[in-house]
Amino acid sequence: MLAGMVERPVFLKLENLQAGGSFKARGVLNKFSALQEGLSDSHFVAVSGGNFGIAIGEAAKRFGARVTVIMPESAPSSSVERIRASGSTVIVEADVHAAFARAKTLEAEGYVVIDDCADTLIAEGHGTLALEFIADCPSLTDVFVAVGGGAMLAGVATALKAIKPGIRVWGVETAGAHSMSQALQAGRPVDIDVSSIVSTLGVPIIDELMFAHARHYVEDMVVVPDEEAIKGMLSFAQGARQWVELASGALVPAVIATAPRLPADAVIGLVVCGGNISLQDMTKWAAYAGIS
Repeated sequence: MLAGMVERPVFLKLENLQAGGSFKARGVLNKFSALQEGLSDSHFVAVSGGNFGIAIGEAAKRFGARVTVIMPESAPSSSVERIRASGSTVIVEADVHAAFARAKTLEAEGYVVIDDCADTLIAEGHGTLALEFIADCPSLTDVFVAVGGGAMLAGVATALKAIKPGIRVWGVETAGAHSMSQALQAGRPVDIDVSSIVSTLGVPIIDELMFAHARHYVEDMVVVPDEEAIKGMLSFAQGARQWVELASGALVPAVIATAPRLPADAVIGLVVCGGNISLQDMTKWAAYAGIS
């Protein structure tokens, strides 16, 4: 359906079918594999809008690590329940700023913070999806990636550019969670007030290293309204028969908006980053966008 709308071939990297329901398992497993010797001696803490928490909870269960995940109230209820079911502790705070503040407090008490927005091992793990994507679809010319903290964007862009220097990588954010766009405009990371409903993209400030990778490798950022991300999420279900979350849904309006800037022979790739959303949450967001 999307290919017909943009009049170019479109390929999907379905990370929503990955272990844990998102790409996040790649980075977390790479991180924990590197820390195996000290895992049992530490209590880790992480802030998550959903997917990272699920991935780190599953990895902690596998590696025998202790993890506390701090989440904003906007996080999908299904994600909160799934993390708790993995055996990890979940603390829910009012918003993402309060979640990061709580993590700082626990760090002062001796917890070890794992920040998926600022960790090179995690970014490198995420980059493996790009290696698979370009191997399966070597004709790709343009790849669209949803951006929260920027680690996936950094890992994917670095890997793609190393293999195919001429490929264009586009970052996608929702309005109110557009911290990378704001950083690139300002020439440095800036703190934003996160107001988007897309909790998995809601990072108030971009890490310096992830910002540097984006500035070096990314063609441009595309910012879409929450309502369009919701419509995109539903179009995946209807047109591609894929159950995806809002961050993945944002890719659809981003591609449509960017298509006029692409050459006629462009071959488009979408990194469908996750599918951790319940029917209850999907119905709630559809009602929010006025879709019955």
